Amino acid sequence: MGYRDMHLKLSASQRVTASANSTDHINTELDIPGWEKGMPAAIIINVEAVTTPATGYTFEVCHKASEPTTGDGTLVSVLVGTADLAVGDQIVIPLPQGVALKKMVRLYYTETGGTEDYTFSAYFTPMLPPM
Repeated sequence: MGYRDMHLKLSASQRVTASANSTDHINTELDIPGWEKGMPAAIIINVEAVTTPATGYTFEVCHKASEPTTGDGTLVSVLVGTADLAVGDQIVIPLPQGVALKKMVRLYYTETGGTEDYTFSAYFTPMLPPM
């Protein structure tokens, strides 16, 4: 599990019933923040509630010089099925190393089929080595 800093949150108990941007994005205020030069990083997604499970979600991490949305500089995209989206589950999406992250980062939720109704919290964190 990563270090949770609320200034690095992407969603805070966000109810997602259709494909949507995370409610928040991270703005480093730097054109070239140099995040890729530090320790490995990840997006952590916590499943807080499940009202209507169907097929699952694709979680897409985007970055851009201005506020990003789906397809804007996709860093990584991960399909997660309903079997791994139970209340209390945590999805860890490692960010690729060596890729120069741009000024802003956001998460995009895409329904993979059916009518989904989930509540997620998500945040950006360094990947700390096991102790």
